[in-house]
Amino acid sequence: MGTVQAINRLKSWVRQGAAGLYSRMPGCLSPLRGKVSILTYHRVLPLEDVRMQCVQPGMYVTPDMFERHLAFLSAEFQLISFSELLTLWTARRWDPMARYCVMTFDDGWLDTYRHAWPALQRHRIPATVFLPTAFIGTDRWFWPDRLGLIMQSHFRGALPERQNRFRRLVKNFPWLMPAIDAFERGDTDAIVECWKVQPQEQIDACLEEWLAESQTAFPSQRVLMNWEEACEMSSSGVEFGSHSVSHRIMTTLSPPDVAREAAESMAMLREKGLSPIPVFCYPNGNWSPLVADQVREAGYRAATTTQFGHEEGKPASWFALKRINIHQGIAYNESLLAFHLAGFNGWL
Repeated sequence: MGTVQAINRLKSWVRQGAAGLYSRMPGCLSPLRGKVSILTYHRVLPLEDVRMQCVQPGMYVTPDMFERHLAFLSAEFQLISFSELLTLWTARRWDPMARYCVMTFDDGWLDTYRHAWPALQRHRIPATVFLPTAFIGTDRWFWPDRLGLIMQSHFRGALPERQNRFRRLVKNFPWLMPAIDAFERGDTDAIVECWKVQPQEQIDACLEEWLAESQTAFPSQRVLMNWEEACEMSSSGVEFGSHSVSHRIMTTLSPPDVAREAAESMAMLREKGLSPIPVFCYPNGNWSPLVADQVREAGYRAATTTQFGHEEGKPASWFALKRINIHQGIAYNESLLAFHLAGFNGWL
């Protein structure tokens, strides 16, 4: 076992022990009274599908674990919809003794329809799904997921072959150099973080060349929901909001492009009959005051980030709402979920 792996395993043991002790304390979630926890889920997938689709560790929970999360949240929180949250804020009917919770799902994955939605219905929990409208109803994959599949194929080859392939890629795409260590150890998550600052056109071109070089057979299955499935969810009370049109990072775009992403995505949601809530979800959570201004001018009342934290009876910034990302690695039991919601994971 390498040093990094050993340290990570030790941290995991410490976190599990601390979470177990914390969750046994009477009133351990009392500090969350008068606050709202806006939770972010991405994928709800069986482990077999996680392996087949090369899903990043921080992007999923299994269906069984999701059911346990819902049971825990139902017992400990007042679960409300995003539109109810907006009403509580604007009408000033905030209960300082309540522990509020809002469930959100990013990206519009097919498994949100197949696995998350039935569980939400069983527990009678409201939810909001943020859709990148250009992807819905298509067989497109987001580029980090394409990268994961290509990486999986890449590491099946012999070392000299992999090195030669990477040299050819670097020649055409010099911006790959900072990620060379991550390539050598097969760290897809680190590569994704390095690539996020690049223009989408460069990322797509690099992936296409790498796909051709590695002769990777790309799966044809659909991984995102279609409009009919979204409408079915909407008719049962699930709310929908915008996650942009193209899922590009807003801070890499010009102000006119941000304005188009915000306006056109909302228009498409309305055209499809989803009665969207006026909340924008920044792709990857990246925002700036200029981006927020464009979103506000497009008619939105609020926007969500990926910054960890809770909101209170009056948001510090309506267009930079904090959320709490939930995934299997950080919350694989109820004790860890409580520990995470209380904000203690940042200490370890």
